[in-house]
Parts: sequence; structure tokens; C-alpha cells
Amino acid sequence: MKQDFTLEIASDNNFSILNRIVNVLNRRRVRIKKLMAHEHEDDFRKGGAIILVFTTPDLIEKVKHQLEKLIEVEYANYVSGSAFYYERSEQIVDVE
Repeated sequence: MKQDFTLEIASDNNFSILNRIVNVLNRRRVRIKKLMAHEHEDDFRKGGAIILVFTTPDLIEKVKHQLEKLIEVEYANYVSGSAFYYERSEQIVDVE
């Protein structure tokens, strides 16, 4: 059964990395509800994304492993529900 998941991704801040992340989700037909991308305050070469998606638990696990195969992605974690998305997005906005 489909539900909300918050996907947190840390990666290098390279050209077109966000496009490749979205392509992985689109190929698996994962619905993106909200997306927030940012660069780290300390190092402009590092960045990340927090994505609220609507999918099944087994599909989010497959997406996580596929995202971690991308060269620029350091890690990808997911949490069930949308509360973590709103918590992290507020932290990022408050920092900037």
C-alpha cells in the first residue's frame, strides 16, 4: 500500500545531479510531492535534497539503493511519513 516517505540525500553539488535524482524517481514512477534542494553552508561543493514521495515500502527501498549507486551521492536515507520532511526543511530555511 502506498504511503508518504521522506527521502534525504547528501551529494556533491555538481551540475545535473538533481536532474539525475529526479530521473531515478521518474523511471520507477514514484510520485514526488515536495522537493527541497540546498547546498551546505560550510562547503559549496556539497549539497543535498529532501524529497517527500508517495510510494510503496518495497519501491522506496529499491530507489534508495539505485540513488546510492550514483557517483556523486554520498548517502540516501528514508523515513516513513512526512513529519521529518517538514522538520528538516524548516532547519534548512532557518540556517539560510
